[in-house]
Amino acid sequence: MKAVHVGHNDNVATAVEKLIPGEIVMGITIEEEIPKGHKFATEPIAKGEPIIKYDSHIGIASVDIKAGQWVHVHNIEGERGRGDVDNMVRHIKQDVHRDRSVIGVDTTYALTGYRRGDGSFGFRNHVLILPTVHCANKVVERIANSIAWTDAPHREDTKAVYVTHQHGCSELSYDARQTMDVLVGTATNPNVYGVILVGLGCEVIQAKDTAEEIKIRAPYKKVEFLTIQGEGGTAAAVEKGVKLAKEMLEEAMQESRVPGTLADVVLGTECGGSDSFSGLTANPSLGVASDIVVTQGGSVILAETTELIGAEHILAQRGINDDVSKAIVDTITGYEQTVIDSHADIRGANPSPGNIEGGLSSIEEKSLGCIYKAGNSPVVAVKPYAAPITDKGLTFMNTPGNDIEQLSGMVAGGCNICVFTTGRGTPTGSPVTPTIKLSSNTFTFENMADCIDLNAGGIIDEGKTIEEVGKEVVEEIIAVANGKQTKAELNEQNDFSIWRLATTV
Repeated sequence: MKAVHVGHNDNVATAVEKLIPGEIVMGITIEEEIPKGHKFATEPIAKGEPIIKYDSHIGIASVDIKAGQWVHVHNIEGERGRGDVDNMVRHIKQDVHRDRSVIGVDTTYALTGYRRGDGSFGFRNHVLILPTVHCANKVVERIANSIAWTDAPHREDTKAVYVTHQHGCSELSYDARQTMDVLVGTATNPNVYGVILVGLGCEVIQAKDTAEEIKIRAPYKKVEFLTIQGEGGTAAAVEKGVKLAKEMLEEAMQESRVPGTLADVVLGTECGGSDSFSGLTANPSLGVASDIVVTQGGSVILAETTELIGAEHILAQRGINDDVSKAIVDTITGYEQTVIDSHADIRGANPSPGNIEGGLSSIEEKSLGCIYKAGNSPVVAVKPYAAPITDKGLTFMNTPGNDIEQLSGMVAGGCNICVFTTGRGTPTGSPVTPTIKLSSNTFTFENMADCIDLNAGGIIDEGKTIEEVGKEVVEEIIAVANGKQTKAELNEQNDFSIWRLATTV
């Protein structure tokens, strides 16, 4: 197999290996060198006509394109997110041709974790040391490092973890509210046994106020707070924080794992460093896993709103009712309008330069491959950034496409395990939620072996089916839920970033 032709209506195919002029591939004579993962025309495409992949528009031809010619950013004009040419969102009417069958299995999966007071289920039992403002970052870091270098009780699923961030003060009211929501949501995530909040003392996001909101949402949660000013400086604050963390860890170590099922899973789905194989291997495989989780009573989160621009017609058809379908379209096109209002071309930011080098030509193409990771289950709810996930089934959360801001939003929403697909490779991970990396291709899996957990490249290289790899993903979810450390956890990736809405004031 030298090329993949995805949809019946497609007029381009994707090269599985580098193609050279004169080769006959899929009955087409290759006219020029086609890099691996890039597209070539399977029929003549006239200037102004749509270029179709995944049975949907990924742009229009900016010149006449012959069958066998390379199709990429040099001869595709993206139709969406183009503030450099438009001042209005383009509503393109398209039919939906995708298979909508939901994959389920008869297997009953057993897993273990920590049942919390509200019924939620944690696969980790960590003590989180959390700054309410960036002025406290260094103190938080010193508390965590001091714990790491002592004989404080811990085990792999129960230890002190921390984050730093650049927020908590000089924010407009709605930005401050979003920061508070993310901090509270992260602290109340079921993978967190307890939290120690560290503030400066004079900031907008006060440690005391944050602690109170955490207790309102999760009365069972262990919460302590201190301020650097209140303790009398850095050294005293570090000493107090270390004391509190040790005491909390001793309590956490008394907790025992109990049985659970896939119904206890709140699965976050993410793709980052995507390439053209992401939509052919890794994302569809994660989609199978997502459907299995949903059919067994669990919850799945689809996010990254910018990476759904051009695919909203597919997702909207899956809304459980008209209100959900409308919310899907309004959320995606509303985000797109923000991009258009910037009067810039979305390409270069999304898809990024690495995405483009990997063969993705427009936001539409990236989105149409991205959406596969949510499987085919109905969308039961649309949630704002970092809002608690309260529904069983598939929820769409409005987040940026930025990997870390998106992951932090899902974690704040209650995501207790995440599968992150990647084509180019990334080390990203959360200190709170174990994050499994699934590579779209074998080269990246081998090249970044210390970062990537699973490989979907066997779909191209070995003839594996998408369903087979999807079931492998579920098995890995079970193993990680039961305590297996992900590569991101072994590397101590404590990535955390909050979506900023406005300017600093």
